[in-house]
Amino acid sequence: DTVMFKAEVGSLSRSVALIQGVWVHPDLRGRGMGTAGTATVAAAVVASGRIASLYVNSFNTVARATYARIGFTEVASFATVLLD
Repeated sequence: DTVMFKAEVGSLSRSVALIQGVWVHPDLRGRGMGTAGTATVAAAVVASGRIASLYVNSFNTVARATYARIGFTEVASFATVLLD
């Protein structure tokens, strides 16, 4: 009855799928679940014939290290500006 891992495919085109919202239950962090889960989602995206893509905040060093272990590489950076 507990969500242990989640990730979403937020945007999807014919060639690319954006993985977002990757999350591991706080009590289970540090056990490799995020790495294994994200790698599984990325493999499913690639098996569908698409490029697996994601973005991560620059300050999220844990997530960045996880994605690097899976094989993701940084290809661009951008900033979002929100206006109220």
